[in-house]
Amino acid sequence: MGVVYKARDTKLDRIVALKFLPQHLNASDQDRARFIQEAKAAATLSHPNICTIYGIEEISGSRGDRQVFIVMEFVDGQTLQEKKGTLSLKQAIEIGIQMADGLSAAHEKGIVHRDIKPENIMIRKDGIVQIMDFGLAKLRARGSKISRLTKEGSTVGTAGYMSPEQVQGQETDHRSDIFSFGVVLYEMLTGQLPFKGVHETALAYEIVNIDPPPMASIDQKIDPSLDAIIFECLEKDPRERTQSIAQVSVDLKRYRRESSRQRASRITATRPTVGMPAYQKRTNVAAGLWRKNLGYISAGILAIVAIFLIVILWKEGDKTAHPVLRLSIELPAANPLFWSLSQSGIAVSPDGKYLAYTGQIPNTSQLFLHRMDQLTSEPIPGTENGAEPVFSPDGQWIAFNASQAELVKISVFGGEPEILCRTNGQTRGICWAEDNSIYYGHISSSIYRVPAQGGTPIPVTTLDSSTGEISHRFPQILPDGKTIIFTVKNNNITSFDDATIVAQRLGSGERKILVRGGTYARYLPNGFLVYMRGNAIYAIAFDAERLEVKGPPVLIEEGGYLNPGSGQGNIGFSNNGILVFARAGPLSYNRFTLKWMDRQGYIRNLLDSLRSYFTASISPDGQQIATDINAANDDIWLYQISRGTLSRVTFADGNNNYPLWSPDGKYVVYSAEKGKARNIFRKPWDGSGIEERLTNNPNPQIPRSLTPDGKTLSFDQNGDIWILPLEGDRKPYPFVHSPANEEDGLFSPDGRWLAYTSNQSGHDEIYVTGFPKKDRNWQVSTGGGIKPIWSRNGKELFFTNGSSLMVVTVSAGSAFDFSVPRKLCDIPPSALVWDVTPDGKRFLVRVTQVQAMTLSRLEVVTEWFERVRDKIVATKN
Repeated sequence: MGVVYKARDTKLDRIVALKFLPQHLNASDQDRARFIQEAKAAATLSHPNICTIYGIEEISGSRGDRQVFIVMEFVDGQTLQEKKGTLSLKQAIEIGIQMADGLSAAHEKGIVHRDIKPENIMIRKDGIVQIMDFGLAKLRARGSKISRLTKEGSTVGTAGYMSPEQVQGQETDHRSDIFSFGVVLYEMLTGQLPFKGVHETALAYEIVNIDPPPMASIDQKIDPSLDAIIFECLEKDPRERTQSIAQVSVDLKRYRRESSRQRASRITATRPTVGMPAYQKRTNVAAGLWRKNLGYISAGILAIVAIFLIVILWKEGDKTAHPVLRLSIELPAANPLFWSLSQSGIAVSPDGKYLAYTGQIPNTSQLFLHRMDQLTSEPIPGTENGAEPVFSPDGQWIAFNASQAELVKISVFGGEPEILCRTNGQTRGICWAEDNSIYYGHISSSIYRVPAQGGTPIPVTTLDSSTGEISHRFPQILPDGKTIIFTVKNNNITSFDDATIVAQRLGSGERKILVRGGTYARYLPNGFLVYMRGNAIYAIAFDAERLEVKGPPVLIEEGGYLNPGSGQGNIGFSNNGILVFARAGPLSYNRFTLKWMDRQGYIRNLLDSLRSYFTASISPDGQQIATDINAANDDIWLYQISRGTLSRVTFADGNNNYPLWSPDGKYVVYSAEKGKARNIFRKPWDGSGIEERLTNNPNPQIPRSLTPDGKTLSFDQNGDIWILPLEGDRKPYPFVHSPANEEDGLFSPDGRWLAYTSNQSGHDEIYVTGFPKKDRNWQVSTGGGIKPIWSRNGKELFFTNGSSLMVVTVSAGSAFDFSVPRKLCDIPPSALVWDVTPDGKRFLVRVTQVQAMTLSRLEVVTEWFERVRDKIVATKN
């Protein structure tokens, strides 16, 4: 499929590879089309385990013929074909994991490789595995016509590595790659192919009909549990085969982790205590006492106690050789790590004594404090709706983002939270500097600085709109106190693996790019920069004075779970090198679907596909659903219920969220960044007209409701409910305005009333007021309530109270009259109610795969700075 040349890119001064079609194929339009398809398919992928495509070019040859070539990353290393006879079991597993992670990234974007074989797998000199040659890739259907360059009935691939469906010329999908992956891994582990026909016909027969021998029968050192993993990949029937290569990666990592633990336990059992350093002897004695007196405590909790004892003993005893210890913190079952589409957070105090994390509580989040010398995590009162914790330099305060609107601090010893400033939107990373200034990134703005005592935020960076910058996030001040590093989000990226990490001098504004393709950078005191990419932690040598990175990035940890919606890594570390991180998050960002729920709480299918759906609303005729799907940049999509089709309405250029139908069903109103704060726009749902800006304001705005005549819009802004006339001067004005937080203002179907949520009583309740004249307020809910929803006939008002869907009957005359709230049904714990159908019989709900979203364990690594240094030094050698 190609001839490859090594070349130098003279513009960017880098070595690249140029891949040309061979001369005997270049005249074929079909092969040229497939070659271009390879570039388009691979260019959408950005992952450490996939060869990067820089561009595609076309030139005229000396004979006037066209020559198409791809400019791609030059991979300095060897193919798996060259190395496979020299690999240990441990190396084979590591290569298999990286291959699976790369394929998983491709499959998530609908790309099937269809030619996985050792010749297409490169092992770089630094040990990173990269998948090459998507020349046989085929884009799966994503609401559009499938490419038929390689159609049903044709056989493509490489003999010996093809799946049964490939051999038989049948339609293939991602499961074909899983079969080929199983063949490659089988060969790596045993030294021989699973199918051995002496000629191609016999080989094809074996692939389709014969099961290979167990690997353990070939090499007794191979664990039978590996057989189980590989043989699930090699099932003949795609329906019985492992359905997700991401799951294969998880299984291999679990095997690697469990086998490492077995080796560690064997080593520990035979290790003599004679000649041990004093601190190790004291550690063994202390651990023995714990086992004797606290044998009923789980091994995970003992590990946390052990880490405290070890830290103390290191401080008191011999400090010449400290081992790297890996332990786990089991979080409370009812309060796992909070996971949302946008915010999360872990923080470790500078002295390593405390861990703060964002935990789940019913319907929202709360900060939890875990003392490293204690067995339990405790909620911090007053931090409900909090996220993104960070410790002060002295470790006595925690700053955090409250209700996605305020920067707040609270003492680790208790007390009332103190509001430092309003953030006018969600923060994206908070840094508490040594000079007692707090810096924070913003969802749709630059980096701001505010005194730790509170005050007016001042921007310290400026967005470059000419290059599509729409957010600066995750700041950290370097030791000189004069330089800041942060992540730049552009309006055209679909993944934070494509974001940019920069450093900027605060005085001069001089900026340098440090990393292209990564996020959530953190500087380590021993001179390295760590950052997140593809759910892994990488490190690179960094000169903090010259602001220069040196050498290639090195994979340090698999984990540090990266939030795909915000680009935030769930990692934190102390000044003395204790790392805490979430090793894994959801196997995929696509963990939500939209379904119907009836008035008894029973769930029915609506839209079975799993994607990162956020909010949703039903069209006036009940035939369509407008929803926003989250990515690095979110977009609005429409689902036509009768046809079962999903089509896109907006196309990047920043985040597009919170779709709302106009009463006549002609428009979708939504919030969009457009390089600035979230303002309000509308667009014909069928794409027949242009997008229209309705507001222009530096404050973020969320549209909520339209009056029945479509002439008035309510929206949320800075904790108040505003009104926008859509006729006349279109000048917005505050309607429900108070020191409390008000949101979700929804007009009644007759336009006379406005229901909303307010915390004026100290916690969220549902209120109703008149419109357009706000004469008085009625508190509708008792004991809490959020997310009001009117029935389309105006006779019922629904709202959520914890896990219950509540309803009041409305009979409004000259005054608003309503019944006592009653429980309509239980809301399944995985569901969130968004809208009600025109007939009032069903509710539109977003359903989450709860188990996949639960992050209940954190990993701890001691002496982590040294681990980073040693890994980078080993790579250089």
